[in-house]
Amino acid sequence: MPELPEVETVRRTLEYQLIGEEIEHVEVIYSTMLSPDKESFINNLKGQTFRRIERYGKYLFFIFDDYSIISHLRMEGKYFIKNHERIATHEHVIFYLRSGKSLRYHDVRKFGTMKLVNTTDLDEILSEPEIKKLGLEANDEALEGMYLYNKIKSLNIPIKTVLLNQEIICGLGNIYVDEVCFLSKLNPLQPANTLSLDDCNNIVENSKKTLEYAISCGGTTIRSYTSSLGVTGRFQLNLHVHTKENEPCEICGTKIQKIKVGGRGTYFCYKCQKKTPFVIGLTGGISSGKTAVSNYLQTNYQDYLYLDTDLIAHDILNRIDIITIIANKFGDDIVENNKINRQKLGLLIYNNEVNRNTLNSIIHPEVIKYVKRQIKLAKEKIIFVIVPLLFESGMDEMMDEIWYVYISKEEQIKRLMLRDNIDYEYALKKINSQMSIEEKKKIMSKKQNVVLIDNSLELCYTYKSIEKLMNEREM
Repeated sequence: MPELPEVETVRRTLEYQLIGEEIEHVEVIYSTMLSPDKESFINNLKGQTFRRIERYGKYLFFIFDDYSIISHLRMEGKYFIKNHERIATHEHVIFYLRSGKSLRYHDVRKFGTMKLVNTTDLDEILSEPEIKKLGLEANDEALEGMYLYNKIKSLNIPIKTVLLNQEIICGLGNIYVDEVCFLSKLNPLQPANTLSLDDCNNIVENSKKTLEYAISCGGTTIRSYTSSLGVTGRFQLNLHVHTKENEPCEICGTKIQKIKVGGRGTYFCYKCQKKTPFVIGLTGGISSGKTAVSNYLQTNYQDYLYLDTDLIAHDILNRIDIITIIANKFGDDIVENNKINRQKLGLLIYNNEVNRNTLNSIIHPEVIKYVKRQIKLAKEKIIFVIVPLLFESGMDEMMDEIWYVYISKEEQIKRLMLRDNIDYEYALKKINSQMSIEEKKKIMSKKQNVVLIDNSLELCYTYKSIEKLMNEREM
């Protein structure tokens, strides 16, 4: 999709070739994109001369003797200047010029729009409803951090989504928002209302610098977009993150990730662009050492929030509504003294996958709801969520980073037998009731945000690993 630099490149190129050209007649192949109607275009533009071509955001203004056209290219709109020749596929409006040339509007998806207005005054054009509602241009000298801060301070939505909203800042599209977020060291998922004035100042400064340089390069040539007037953008040679999935970040070397934000493909470095709060999921197989790691963190890094889903699930199991649901599913004898008999429940779920899945379907949604609420309310910069069943519950998708504590299966069985005072067969059954390490490896191999913590040696070595990780994340 052409963005502000591309539209500005088109404007400059058209201006150079069209100013002073007179329209002999207009041919309309597809009229739905026009307003007010086909006849107005054909009749009113005949004999009109191109006097100026202006731009606001992604809109082009063709200004004639008596009328103006407000044009938006949308996804794939392009202008061609040709001689009198056969009309090509997807050419929908042709302006035949007195000189023998023709200006042709080409649009595969037919999303573009052209609106004829009865004025040549730029202020009046800017007062048209679709233009008037737009925010300040992203490269406008008048744009300041305080303007952006006041616009977004009450918006609890990702900053990427906010910056794509043309009514807040006009002219930034998907490519340049990714670039600006990277330069501003902001995670695209960061809620807008958590940004400081300094953050907003950085966004404004980097928006201006990025667009200024992109315009000087003629825009960005990505996929189907070129200016279609003999000008090819070169800014793609200077992209920091956009389209760089799995390539190393130029600053830290971490692989660039691609995610969806508001339905748009989004590229970022999760280490350079940390979200606040930064949510770390701590997990690992049963008896692998999660609790030891969690205890060490909570003792030595007390400024952060810790959410233990086992404790949360324990509290949820004590709720009257949940007790009633579980009793209905597993029988009244599982309830003793108005509480769930956890030993009976444990035997039921470890011996039966259907029962285990049934219980998880009751508890997991409640745990997730609670964790999300706590994250939303948190003031801490880092949040640890201790989740034994991180991948089984789907909570891995909530995490900015995943710390996976591991040991060998043989060591895991030994530790579990010792910890729970159980025999080999029961220990193996407990381990096998969880997702296998092979399945977890498949999931983790597709993620860029997984940190492995080897807990097979003495705990002092594990603690050193944690200290190194925390030093990196507290920078």
